[in-house]
Amino acid sequence: MSRSNQSMVTEFILLGFSNLLQLQLLLFVVLLLLYIITLLGNIIIILITMVDPALHTPMYFFLRNLSFLEICFTLVIVPKLLVNLLSENKSISFSGCVAQMYFFFSFGTTECFILAAMAYDRYVAICNPLCYTIVMNRRVCLQIVLASWLSGIPVGTLQTTWLFTFPFCRANEVNHFFCDGPPVLELVCADTYQFEIYSLTATIIIIMSPFVLILVSYICIIHTVLKVRSAEGRRKAFSTCSSHLMVVTLLYGTGSLSYLQVKSSYSPNTKKLLSLSYTVITPMLNPIIYSLRNNKLKDALRRTLGRKIGIQYGTLTKYAEEEMRNDTSMAKFVLLGFSNHPDTNLILFMVFLFIYIITVLGNVLIIVIINVDPALHTPMYFFLRNLSFLEVCYTSVTLPKMLAILVSEDKTISFVGCAVQMYFFLFFAVTECFLLASMAYDRYSAICNPLRYTAIMDKRVCIQLAMSSWICGILVALGHTTFVFTLPFCGSHVINHFFCEIQPVLKLVCRDTYWNEIQIIVAAAFVLMMPFTLILVSYICIISTILKMQSAEGRRRAFSTCSSHLIVVTLFYGTALIMYLRPKSSFSPDVNKLLSLFYSVVTPILNPIIYSLRNKEVKDALKKTGMKVFHPQK
Repeated sequence: MSRSNQSMVTEFILLGFSNLLQLQLLLFVVLLLLYIITLLGNIIIILITMVDPALHTPMYFFLRNLSFLEICFTLVIVPKLLVNLLSENKSISFSGCVAQMYFFFSFGTTECFILAAMAYDRYVAICNPLCYTIVMNRRVCLQIVLASWLSGIPVGTLQTTWLFTFPFCRANEVNHFFCDGPPVLELVCADTYQFEIYSLTATIIIIMSPFVLILVSYICIIHTVLKVRSAEGRRKAFSTCSSHLMVVTLLYGTGSLSYLQVKSSYSPNTKKLLSLSYTVITPMLNPIIYSLRNNKLKDALRRTLGRKIGIQYGTLTKYAEEEMRNDTSMAKFVLLGFSNHPDTNLILFMVFLFIYIITVLGNVLIIVIINVDPALHTPMYFFLRNLSFLEVCYTSVTLPKMLAILVSEDKTISFVGCAVQMYFFLFFAVTECFLLASMAYDRYSAICNPLRYTAIMDKRVCIQLAMSSWICGILVALGHTTFVFTLPFCGSHVINHFFCEIQPVLKLVCRDTYWNEIQIIVAAAFVLMMPFTLILVSYICIISTILKMQSAEGRRRAFSTCSSHLIVVTLFYGTALIMYLRPKSSFSPDVNKLLSLFYSVVTPILNPIIYSLRNKEVKDALKKTGMKVFHPQK
């Protein structure tokens, strides 16, 4: 597995837990379970703190940021670790290693400062309760959080840039499961004494500066609490800090042991165990600690789940219109969603949550299988990997907010939030159109020009086609969103939809939008029809070529390579064409919601199912990966 010594390293090999071959499957299952629990737990914390007005306080604002940070933190490490546990190819590119190390340092630093901010919040709440709302006002909270996030950027940049400017000319095997500083530094073939001194000093400052603030805060808190005469008062004061103290102990305990130990005591196996604790275990435990030990959070969870969900359509509309009379600045919109069917909200929540989880897991599985199996390292599966990643992003734009409004009485979305949601929805939708066209062109090249296929669809062309698809999405989405949100909104701000789609939002504009709608339809027709025409022409050529084949088996095989793509194209374009290119007279809000549900929720969950059930190569790759995991010695 080792590479020969070289002056220019283009990739590294993450050894991970390769010395524990018999435990690879067990580790994969355990870590995958922990990762899913981490994602779901932190997403629930974010949703609950957004939904329940009782949790709209500085303490839970910081907790929401911490939960989002934990999701990002694990996302940097765990997916690659899971892939390496299933794959024989444990390499990571040079740039991939740089990116992983940068984000690891950046998010790690941010977490230290956010925990310090949370300690300061508890200090103000307990030691200066009368001044709490003044000291910890919204502006101060935003500034503290922004400073915490920004602090990670220079630390990550400096550490990573300096380390990767060293020459690497030894073996490129990183004895770790991710690109951490010390294991990568061992591969450098230059004197690293100054860097190690700087790194140790920086680590002490980064870890100890917020830790000292936390320590001072808790000394003041304990001093104040001990002065409280009531035992119940002391218990309540301590209870508001207990969850935070446990999280701080977990993170700083393992972090300090890992990075502040002397070099002579450095052990790769110990380092891996310590790293697992703060990269996998701690992010998973945080939502559990806060939900089990925090009464307010437990009460909010009970209220959210036990509440009779929904507000009647007329009541909500009346409330929104009344609010609009007092708010001419159009600072927010109200998403009606399915509020005209309040009794079904809980059922819809459970159904859509299940669909969302299956969509994410199904598409992530497709990505992992394609990465793991060398037989799928072809242009067709390169585009499929992009499509699966796109579907995860696409559903994440609309579904989380829809889930939140299904369990909340507050169905508002800010003006900026609405614009951002519309932008990313259009961005991913347009990208998908062009990506499907690229996949059709790939099938055309493979079937109509098989001898020149590898020359036509080389790596550079594939990357250019994928990048062009994403760039087209950016430009179209930017133009449409800017065009819509520069119009004046001065009527009702109730959007009769479950997300900020163009047509329902345009209904709120307080001037004649006829020409605006004409321009949008023309643009939509161009965006939809241009890639659709390319797909159509590609398949006309494909069918013409296939019909010329004399062998029935050859025709069957050629058609089978296109069938999955054809089904996906039909599903996506069918609903999109009906939705955006029909006349305004036939526009119905309920029909619009159903069609939108189909292409924003149903299609993304069907894609991995279609490609796994109808694609023999994907099924074979799944079987091979399963056999490799269950029988590693065969």
